[in-house]
Amino acid sequence: ARYKNVARKSTSGQRRNELTHKVLETKTKHHKSPPATTLKKKKKKRFQPGTVALRDIRRYQKSTELLIPKVQFYRLVREIAQTFSMDLRFQCNAIFALQEG
Repeated sequence: ARYKNVARKSTSGQRRNELTHKVLETKTKHHKSPPATTLKKKKKKRFQPGTVALRDIRRYQKSTELLIPKVQFYRLVREIAQTFSMDLRFQCNAIFALQEG
């Protein structure tokens, strides 16, 4: 069972302050940081294999931006098309549809 604390008058207020001051000093001594030479570097957090890849996949699937710039994609399409025929021409909308598709 618990007992209620009874308020007591202190007869020696000066003595009590000295004791609490000493107790506070000893508490602060224990919580001081160690010297800089013994501090260890905190390791950078590493994710499990594949976690970052899955996060990137989700991010790119959500986004609507073009991952390959238009001009570079246009050059690539022309280069591939020239292997089949030299005199092919493309409409801008056709290449844009290829890139988005």
